Amino acid sequence: MYAITGAFGQTGQALSQALLDLGKPVRMIVRRDDHQAKLWRTKGAEIVVADLCNPTELTRAFENVQAAYLMNPPAYFVADLFAQAHLVHANLIAAANAASVPYAVALSSVGAQHSTGTGNILTTYDFENQLSNFTGELTILRAANFMENWAWSLSPVIEKSILPSMFLPKGRALPMVSALDIGRTAASLIVANSGTRRIVELHGPQDYSPADAARAFSQQLGRPIQPVEDNYVDWSTSMINSGFPMTTVNAFVEMFAGFNSGLIAFEGTHETRRGQTSLQDALSALLKSAAHH
Repeated sequence: MYAITGAFGQTGQALSQALLDLGKPVRMIVRRDDHQAKLWRTKGAEIVVADLCNPTELTRAFENVQAAYLMNPPAYFVADLFAQAHLVHANLIAAANAASVPYAVALSSVGAQHSTGTGNILTTYDFENQLSNFTGELTILRAANFMENWAWSLSPVIEKSILPSMFLPKGRALPMVSALDIGRTAASLIVANSGTRRIVELHGPQDYSPADAARAFSQQLGRPIQPVEDNYVDWSTSMINSGFPMTTVNAFVEMFAGFNSGLIAFEGTHETRRGQTSLQDALSALLKSAAHH
Protein backbone atom coordinates (compact mmCIF):
# COMPACT_ATOMS: atom_id res chain seq x y z
CA MET A 1 0.00 0.00 0.00
CA TYR A 2 1.24 3.48 -0.93
CA ALA A 3 0.03 6.45 1.13
CA ILE A 4 -0.29 9.81 -0.63
CA THR A 5 -0.54 13.12 1.24
CA GLY A 6 -1.82 16.17 -0.65
CA ALA A 7 -3.65 13.52 -2.66
CA PHE A 8 -6.15 15.85 -4.33
CA GLY A 9 -3.47 18.38 -5.28
CA GLN A 10 -1.92 18.45 -8.75
CA THR A 11 1.06 16.21 -7.98
CA GLY A 12 -0.93 13.93 -5.65
CA GLN A 13 -3.52 13.16 -8.31
CA ALA A 14 -0.86 12.57 -10.98
CA LEU A 15 1.03 10.25 -8.61
CA SER A 16 -2.09 8.37 -7.54
CA GLN A 17 -3.14 7.82 -11.17
CA ALA A 18 0.36 6.65 -12.14
CA LEU A 19 0.42 4.12 -9.28
CA LEU A 20 -3.09 2.85 -10.08
CA ASP A 21 -2.02 2.46 -13.73
CA LEU A 22 0.83 0.25 -12.48
CA GLY A 23 -1.70 -1.84 -10.54
CA LYS A 24 -0.41 -0.61 -7.16
CA PRO A 25 -2.69 -0.16 -4.13
CA VAL A 26 -3.13 3.53 -3.29
CA ARG A 27 -4.31 5.20 -0.08
CA MET A 28 -5.17 8.84 -0.71
CA ILE A 29 -4.99 10.96 2.45
CA VAL A 30 -7.44 13.85 2.05
CA ARG A 31 -9.13 16.61 4.06
CA ARG A 32 -12.71 15.62 3.28
CA ASP A 33 -14.72 12.76 1.84
CA ASP A 34 -16.53 14.46 -1.04
CA HIS A 35 -17.52 13.99 -4.67
CA GLN A 36 -13.86 13.88 -5.71
CA ALA A 37 -13.22 11.11 -3.17
CA LYS A 38 -16.10 9.14 -4.65
CA LEU A 39 -14.59 9.44 -8.15
CA TRP A 40 -11.21 8.15 -6.94
CA ARG A 41 -12.88 5.24 -5.12
CA THR A 42 -14.40 4.13 -8.43
CA LYS A 43 -10.84 4.08 -9.83
CA GLY A 44 -9.78 1.74 -7.02
CA ALA A 45 -8.13 4.09 -4.54
CA GLU A 46 -8.65 3.85 -0.79
CA ILE A 47 -9.67 7.18 0.75
CA VAL A 48 -8.63 8.14 4.28
CA VAL A 49 -9.63 11.48 5.82
CA ALA A 50 -6.92 12.96 8.06
CA ASP A 51 -6.04 16.46 9.18
CA LEU A 52 -2.36 17.32 8.57
CA CYS A 53 -2.45 19.16 11.91
CA ASN A 54 -3.60 16.01 13.73
CA PRO A 55 -0.70 13.55 14.27
CA THR A 56 -3.04 10.84 15.61
CA GLU A 57 -5.17 10.84 12.46
CA LEU A 58 -2.06 10.98 10.30
CA THR A 59 -0.42 8.06 12.12
CA ARG A 60 -3.51 5.94 11.49
CA ALA A 61 -3.44 6.94 7.80
CA PHE A 62 0.21 5.83 7.50
CA GLU A 63 -0.23 2.42 9.14
CA ASN A 64 0.78 -0.70 7.18
CA VAL A 65 2.14 1.10 4.11
CA GLN A 66 5.32 0.19 2.27
CA ALA A 67 5.96 3.79 1.28
CA ALA A 68 4.50 7.29 1.58
CA TYR A 69 4.51 10.46 -0.48
CA LEU A 70 5.07 13.38 1.85
CA MET A 71 4.22 16.90 0.76
CA ASN A 72 2.97 20.08 2.35
CA PRO A 73 0.02 21.64 0.50
CA PRO A 74 0.73 25.40 0.38
CA ALA A 75 -1.27 27.43 2.91
CA TYR A 76 -1.00 30.86 1.31
CA PHE A 77 -4.02 32.32 3.10
CA VAL A 78 -3.02 31.51 6.70
CA ALA A 79 -1.49 34.41 8.65
CA ASP A 80 2.00 32.85 8.68
CA LEU A 81 2.68 30.24 6.00
CA PHE A 82 6.12 29.49 7.50
CA ALA A 83 4.80 28.63 10.98
CA GLN A 84 2.05 26.52 9.40
CA ALA A 85 4.54 24.67 7.19
CA HIS A 86 6.88 24.00 10.13
CA LEU A 87 4.00 22.45 12.09
CA VAL A 88 2.76 20.31 9.19
CA HIS A 89 6.28 19.04 8.44
CA ALA A 90 6.77 18.04 12.08
CA ASN A 91 3.39 16.26 12.11
CA LEU A 92 4.05 14.39 8.84
CA ILE A 93 7.42 13.12 10.05
CA ALA A 94 6.25 12.25 13.58
CA ALA A 95 3.27 10.32 12.20
CA ALA A 96 5.35 8.49 9.58
CA ASN A 97 7.83 7.48 12.29
CA ALA A 98 5.06 6.40 14.68
CA ALA A 99 3.58 4.21 11.93
CA SER A 100 7.06 2.85 11.06
CA VAL A 101 6.82 3.92 7.40
CA PRO A 102 9.88 2.24 5.83
CA TYR A 103 10.34 4.58 2.86
CA ALA A 104 9.19 8.03 1.79
CA VAL A 105 9.41 10.28 -1.24
CA ALA A 106 9.20 13.91 -0.10
CA LEU A 107 8.37 16.78 -2.45
CA SER A 108 10.79 19.68 -2.21
CA SER A 109 11.79 22.51 -4.53
CA VAL A 110 14.56 24.01 -6.58
CA GLY A 111 16.42 26.36 -4.21
CA ALA A 112 15.63 24.34 -1.08
CA GLN A 113 19.34 24.24 -0.16
CA HIS A 114 19.25 27.92 0.90
CA SER A 115 18.30 29.11 4.39
CA THR A 116 17.56 32.72 3.35
CA GLY A 117 16.50 34.79 0.35
CA THR A 118 14.11 32.33 -1.27
CA GLY A 119 10.70 33.48 -0.01
CA ASN A 120 8.10 30.74 0.22
CA ILE A 121 10.69 28.16 -0.93
CA LEU A 122 12.07 28.50 2.63
CA THR A 123 9.25 26.13 3.62
CA THR A 124 11.01 23.36 1.69
CA TYR A 125 14.32 24.21 3.35
CA ASP A 126 12.49 23.65 6.66
CA PHE A 127 11.00 20.38 5.35
CA GLU A 128 14.37 19.00 4.23
CA ASN A 129 15.92 19.94 7.58
CA GLN A 130 13.17 18.23 9.57
CA LEU A 131 13.33 15.14 7.33
CA SER A 132 16.68 14.34 8.98
CA ASN A 133 14.43 13.08 11.82
CA PHE A 134 12.64 10.59 9.56
CA THR A 135 13.67 7.04 10.50
CA GLY A 136 13.01 5.30 7.15
CA GLU A 137 14.71 5.44 3.77
CA LEU A 138 14.16 8.71 1.92
CA THR A 139 14.20 10.29 -1.52
CA ILE A 140 13.83 14.06 -1.64
CA LEU A 141 12.36 15.17 -4.98
CA ARG A 142 13.37 18.76 -5.71
CA ALA A 143 11.07 19.98 -8.47
CA ALA A 144 11.54 22.95 -10.78
CA ASN A 145 8.96 25.73 -10.91
CA PHE A 146 5.54 24.29 -11.84
CA MET A 147 4.47 25.03 -15.44
CA GLU A 148 0.92 25.10 -14.09
CA ASN A 149 1.78 28.22 -12.05
CA TRP A 150 1.12 30.19 -15.25
CA ALA A 151 -2.55 29.67 -14.31
CA TRP A 152 -2.10 32.72 -12.05
CA SER A 153 -1.76 34.84 -15.21
CA LEU A 154 -4.61 33.34 -17.26
CA SER A 155 -7.05 36.25 -16.82
CA PRO A 156 -4.82 38.91 -18.45
CA VAL A 157 -3.81 36.38 -21.14
CA ILE A 158 -7.42 35.70 -22.11
CA GLU A 159 -8.87 39.18 -21.48
CA LYS A 160 -6.02 41.52 -22.47
CA SER A 161 -3.69 39.38 -24.65
CA ILE A 162 -0.78 40.03 -22.29
CA LEU A 163 1.25 37.67 -20.09
CA PRO A 164 2.52 39.56 -17.03
CA SER A 165 5.52 37.92 -15.40
CA MET A 166 7.61 38.53 -12.32
CA PHE A 167 10.39 36.38 -13.80
CA LEU A 168 12.78 38.99 -15.18
CA PRO A 169 14.07 39.55 -17.78
CA LYS A 170 11.26 38.03 -19.85
CA GLY A 171 13.69 36.34 -22.26
CA ARG A 172 15.63 34.41 -19.59
CA ALA A 173 14.86 30.69 -19.48
CA LEU A 174 14.36 28.92 -16.15
CA PRO A 175 13.76 25.27 -15.21
CA MET A 176 10.02 24.50 -15.32
CA VAL A 177 8.28 21.16 -14.98
CA SER A 178 4.68 19.99 -15.23
CA ALA A 179 2.90 18.74 -12.11
CA LEU A 180 2.01 15.66 -14.21
CA ASP A 181 5.70 14.82 -14.53
CA ILE A 182 6.29 15.45 -10.82
CA GLY A 183 3.59 12.89 -10.02
CA ARG A 184 4.89 10.38 -12.56
CA THR A 185 8.48 10.77 -11.37
CA ALA A 186 7.36 10.39 -7.75
CA ALA A 187 5.57 7.18 -8.79
CA SER A 188 8.72 5.69 -10.31
CA LEU A 189 10.76 6.72 -7.25
CA ILE A 190 8.24 5.43 -4.72
CA VAL A 191 7.98 2.00 -6.40
CA ALA A 192 11.74 1.60 -6.81
CA ASN A 193 13.06 2.19 -3.29
CA SER A 194 16.78 2.71 -3.85
CA GLY A 195 17.56 1.82 -0.23
CA THR A 196 19.60 5.00 0.21
CA ARG A 197 18.95 8.59 1.21
CA ARG A 198 19.22 10.81 -1.83
CA ILE A 199 18.10 13.98 -3.58
CA VAL A 200 16.70 13.95 -7.13
CA GLU A 201 16.46 17.20 -9.13
CA LEU A 202 13.56 17.26 -11.58
CA HIS A 203 13.61 19.52 -14.64
CA GLY A 204 11.18 19.77 -17.53
CA PRO A 205 12.21 18.67 -21.05
CA GLN A 206 13.98 22.04 -21.41
CA ASP A 207 14.15 25.43 -19.68
CA TYR A 208 11.55 28.03 -20.62
CA SER A 209 11.27 31.82 -20.38
CA PRO A 210 8.18 34.03 -19.92
CA ALA A 211 8.59 34.90 -23.63
CA ASP A 212 8.35 31.16 -24.43
CA ALA A 213 5.18 30.93 -22.33
CA ALA A 214 3.67 33.91 -24.21
CA ARG A 215 4.53 32.23 -27.55
CA ALA A 216 2.91 28.99 -26.37
CA PHE A 217 -0.26 30.85 -25.36
CA SER A 218 -0.22 32.66 -28.76
CA GLN A 219 -0.14 29.31 -30.57
CA GLN A 220 -2.98 27.90 -28.46
CA LEU A 221 -5.22 30.97 -28.74
CA GLY A 222 -4.43 31.87 -32.35
CA ARG A 223 -3.61 35.51 -31.51
CA PRO A 224 -0.50 37.34 -30.34
CA ILE A 225 0.10 37.31 -26.58
CA GLN A 226 2.61 39.90 -25.40
CA PRO A 227 4.96 39.05 -22.50
CA VAL A 228 5.05 41.96 -20.05
CA GLU A 229 7.56 42.45 -17.24
CA ASP A 230 5.53 43.03 -14.08
CA ASN A 231 6.87 45.08 -11.19
CA TYR A 232 6.95 44.25 -7.50
CA VAL A 233 4.56 47.07 -6.52
CA ASP A 234 1.83 46.03 -8.98
CA TRP A 235 2.24 42.35 -8.11
CA SER A 236 2.09 43.05 -4.36
CA THR A 237 -0.96 45.30 -4.72
CA SER A 238 -2.77 42.68 -6.79
CA MET A 239 -2.04 39.96 -4.20
CA ILE A 240 -3.13 42.17 -1.29
CA ASN A 241 -6.36 43.01 -3.17
CA SER A 242 -6.93 39.26 -3.62
CA GLY A 243 -6.85 38.82 0.16
CA PHE A 244 -3.38 37.31 0.64
CA PRO A 245 -1.75 38.06 4.03
CA MET A 246 1.34 40.30 4.00
CA THR A 247 3.62 37.41 5.04
CA THR A 248 2.58 35.53 1.89
CA VAL A 249 2.87 38.60 -0.35
CA ASN A 250 6.39 39.37 0.93
CA ALA A 251 7.36 35.70 0.55
CA PHE A 252 6.36 35.69 -3.12
CA VAL A 253 8.18 38.95 -3.80
CA GLU A 254 11.34 37.56 -2.19
CA MET A 255 11.00 34.31 -4.15
CA PHE A 256 10.80 36.10 -7.51
CA ALA A 257 13.79 38.26 -6.53
CA GLY A 258 15.65 35.02 -5.69
CA PHE A 259 14.87 33.52 -9.12
CA ASN A 260 15.78 36.76 -10.90
CA SER A 261 19.13 37.12 -9.12
CA GLY A 262 20.05 33.50 -9.91
CA LEU A 263 20.09 32.48 -6.22
CA ILE A 264 17.23 30.01 -6.68
CA ALA A 265 18.71 27.35 -8.96
CA PHE A 266 19.48 23.64 -8.92
CA GLU A 267 22.78 22.64 -7.35
CA GLY A 268 23.53 20.27 -10.23
CA THR A 269 25.41 17.88 -7.92
CA HIS A 270 22.52 15.41 -7.45
CA GLU A 271 20.80 12.88 -9.68
CA THR A 272 18.93 14.75 -12.44
CA ARG A 273 15.72 13.67 -14.13
CA ARG A 274 13.64 15.30 -16.83
CA GLY A 275 9.89 15.32 -17.36
CA GLN A 276 8.31 14.68 -20.77
CA THR A 277 5.52 17.29 -20.77
CA SER A 278 6.32 20.38 -22.87
CA LEU A 279 5.28 23.87 -21.80
CA GLN A 280 2.96 23.96 -24.85
CA ASP A 281 1.12 20.83 -23.66
CA ALA A 282 0.90 22.06 -20.05
CA LEU A 283 -0.53 25.45 -21.10
CA SER A 284 -2.94 23.79 -23.53
CA ALA A 285 -4.28 21.72 -20.61
CA LEU A 286 -4.58 24.90 -18.49
CA LEU A 287 -6.64 26.65 -21.15
CA LYS A 288 -8.91 23.62 -21.61
CA SER A 289 -9.46 23.43 -17.86
CA ALA A 290 -10.25 27.18 -17.70
CA ALA A 291 -12.74 26.81 -20.55
CA HIS A 292 -14.61 24.10 -18.61
CA HIS A 293 -14.98 26.21 -15.47
